[in-house]
Amino acid sequence: MTPFVVALDDERAGPEEDLTIQFTPTPRLAYRVPQPGDRDRGGVLWARVERTSRRGKPIYDAMNSERQRECMYDLLCQVCGEPASRNAYGWLFLDWLMPLDPPTWPEGSLTNMPPLCEKDARVAVEQCPHSDRFVPLRVKLPRLWGVSGVHYRLTKDGWQADASIPWIKYGDESLDAVLASQLIRELCKVTVVDMP
Repeated sequence: MTPFVVALDDERAGPEEDLTIQFTPTPRLAYRVPQPGDRDRGGVLWARVERTSRRGKPIYDAMNSERQRECMYDLLCQVCGEPASRNAYGWLFLDWLMPLDPPTWPEGSLTNMPPLCEKDARVAVEQCPHSDRFVPLRVKLPRLWGVSGVHYRLTKDGWQADASIPWIKYGDESLDAVLASQLIRELCKVTVVDMP
């Protein structure tokens, strides 16, 4: 079974020519032909994903931006797309210590990895080549924190891709020039647990 959030090789990012400048009253990145769901509740513009066929092969080291956003926003399992496991200690996440994580890790850490249901957490640990780093966590307060994506700069010829940004917090004024591709949550009130 291909995990719900995994990108497929027949999925393509929408063309840059679709982007334009919108004045609200300051300039911000926008699509020439707006569609419902282009922006999230924080006003951030999200990358569109086009499907060229229905026979795509999984790209296991990449996530589909729409499905990742859906799972992170609604706290759905990243593998099956159904509600993630939640008990008195919180939602189930698998995470690992990264070089830039706070010294309080896992408390206060940021993640782009959606939660899981118990069944699929076990499958992930059994099948993922990086599972030796996984730490099962229960998170009572997985706060919406921000996004990652591509930062654009405004030039005399319009928007030009500047660089990929790791993670940028909601409320940062530079979000007006970002095309988001992943939703980030901050893990708060965390308990390290055993695998279910």
